[in-house]
Amino acid sequence: MWMRLDQGTGVRARGLVLLRSIEFFLTQIQKQAESFRKKTHFDILFSVQIFLTVSATLNTSMFTEQQRENITMICPNLRRERNPGIDGSETLTGDYTDIEKVYHYFKDLIAGNDQCHDFSHSESKSEVGGENGLNTEEMLQVPSALYEYFCHACKEQIKELCERLGVSIKSKDGDSGNTSVSLISDTSPTSIQAAKELFIRTFQKSVGNLEQEKIPLTNSNQLNETIMKLNALFSNLLAKQEGNQLLLRGPKNEILAAKKFLVEESGNSQAEKNMNISSELYKYRNGIEVDASEFKLLEAILSKEIEDIKQNFDTVVEKKDSSHGQKMVIIFRPRFKIFDMSSHATESFINAFQNASAMLREKVISWKLSEDHKKRLNMLLDGKQLENLHIKLKKKGDKFVLSGLPNHLHAAEKHIMSLLDTEDFAQAKNRTALASDLSHQEASSVSEMKYSSRQKNNFSSKQQAKPKTEDEEQEKDVCPICMDSFKNKEVLTKCKHAFCKSCIQQAMSYKRACPICNTCYGLVQGDQPDGTMSVRTILTELPGYPRCNTIEITYVMYSGIQTSNHPNPGKFYHGTSRKAYLPDNKEGQEILQLLRRAFDQKLIFTVGQSRTTGAQGVITWNDIHHKTQMDGGPTSFGYPDPDYLQRVRSELKARGIE
Repeated sequence: MWMRLDQGTGVRARGLVLLRSIEFFLTQIQKQAESFRKKTHFDILFSVQIFLTVSATLNTSMFTEQQRENITMICPNLRRERNPGIDGSETLTGDYTDIEKVYHYFKDLIAGNDQCHDFSHSESKSEVGGENGLNTEEMLQVPSALYEYFCHACKEQIKELCERLGVSIKSKDGDSGNTSVSLISDTSPTSIQAAKELFIRTFQKSVGNLEQEKIPLTNSNQLNETIMKLNALFSNLLAKQEGNQLLLRGPKNEILAAKKFLVEESGNSQAEKNMNISSELYKYRNGIEVDASEFKLLEAILSKEIEDIKQNFDTVVEKKDSSHGQKMVIIFRPRFKIFDMSSHATESFINAFQNASAMLREKVISWKLSEDHKKRLNMLLDGKQLENLHIKLKKKGDKFVLSGLPNHLHAAEKHIMSLLDTEDFAQAKNRTALASDLSHQEASSVSEMKYSSRQKNNFSSKQQAKPKTEDEEQEKDVCPICMDSFKNKEVLTKCKHAFCKSCIQQAMSYKRACPICNTCYGLVQGDQPDGTMSVRTILTELPGYPRCNTIEITYVMYSGIQTSNHPNPGKFYHGTSRKAYLPDNKEGQEILQLLRRAFDQKLIFTVGQSRTTGAQGVITWNDIHHKTQMDGGPTSFGYPDPDYLQRVRSELKARGIE
């Protein structure tokens, strides 16, 4: 039955709109079902994994232009290229599945088995009539370009229509630029009428505000990947290659967003390479240089971190003395050359070293020392008796200063007392307070304040559990910032640490957190560029989370100009996009809500130096770690990683988000 769809039906059509089969490739899939049924899932999956890209040369003299054009509907991502040097041929390039589909399509054309593609109206009626004559059919026509978009953007609606009303849909391209759509039912004319009405409403709604743009291709090397990205990111957009242009079809806002993405992706392609970067491009490819004496102080806690880094990134570590022993170079090398994650290992070590350095403390020995005691301490300065205690004894003027981690300082103090070993000295020591200087972190420049968010105060709970000594009681009356008696004492509400009012006000002006325990006060606001955060659920399990769907987070960050909070105010930075994954369980949902808050507070991203490429002035992660791959384990930034959710929760808590 032929129908004219005019404005009275509510469909936007120009004149006579001939409808053509809704899913051209649906019939193809049905025809191939029998042959594919003989293949196992493993066979098909394995072949796809082997043949990532396949090219075939087509003899164009055997098929009409319209027949060749039809393959773009069967396989939208297939690339067609003419061969200038070979008449009557063109090259088809795509993945293994696409080439196989096209092969069967042309094979059926040659064998004359493609009735659904080239049938006339009378042939279609006889075909769908069946032996018992129960089947009924309704035929409509729509513009081919609109129908192509409809099939791409409304797959779920089409599937629901077919299942709910018990109809099947076939399509046929016409020479006039229209597509004939057949709605077929083996139940009753009532269902076919309902299907027709629902189809018209759905079609009208989906194509009512469509626009189309063609963009000249400047780099066709990664075109297939770009098309797949666009079709994945923008569900209401159809992206495909048409000749030497990229065709975008969809609502105006989707086309604008896609064009913006293309500009940003192009500009950022050199700044953000894939994560497995070449070691030749990495800033610290020859190792990271650290202070040798400081490394020795931290070696006890860094050794465990280094072992974890070696295991996570499949690397080996090499330590070299430099500058006559004043410096030490730490070099991470790949265990196997084919998989080089040494740059990530180095970055993880830098983070660990900064975290550990933030915990270093200095203690001034202000005991009343006899000349004999001073001589013994001078001997300790030059000797190796304190080497295994992981502390450093140095002289500042006429005072002796111990440097190291808090628990090491306590042990070293006892050891020095035993070395001096006099009863009078011990009594004198107990009558005199030991002044605790500012930590190494607090004494450093303001530019290092940003690392304080990662400080780990692992020793506070242990020290609080011990009986308080006379020294500790006296230290309670000293401001830990100025190391003097309290002036206008102020106690922080959450952690109860006390400071001089002027001291804590100045400290809070740098960062709204306690200088001792890093507890956050007030809303922490970052310098993240403008962008969007969207979420969807994927019906896929993450490794380590069986019987659980996956939460996919998509960040789209816009290009812009650096502000006064960024390294180079006034300079341009390119936009970028990122995807991250969480298990769709109770804990994953909790982390998702925390990440939303962090994004709203502009804490997820920043503008600075990329830790993977060394490029300056790019949008990069801001030390709240994300899983950007679904599998591959920690070395590939994926799952399984049983401790990840707890780690990211701690990172968020350090920024006051809990």
